[in-house]
Amino acid sequence: MTKKNMSYSEAIATIDGILQQIETGELDVDVLAEKVKHASELLKLCKSKLFSTEKEIEKILKEMEDDEK
Repeated sequence: MTKKNMSYSEAIATIDGILQQIETGELDVDVLAEKVKHASELLKLCKSKLFSTEKEIEKILKEMEDDEK
C-alpha cells in the first residue's frame, strides 16, 4: 500500500512498530536511517490527514451554524 493510500490508523500502527523496533534494539544500524525516514514521512501524512479532518469539521460546523440562522 502506498503511503498516500494508507489510512491514519495504519500509519500510526506502522510508526508504533518502528518505534518498538528502535526501543528494543531490533533494528540493524544499516536500516535505522531508512526506518526513521519512513516514520518521518508517515508523521507528515498523519499531520496532513488531521489538518484536513479539522478543516472539514470546521466547514460542517459552520454550515450547521448558518442553517440555524
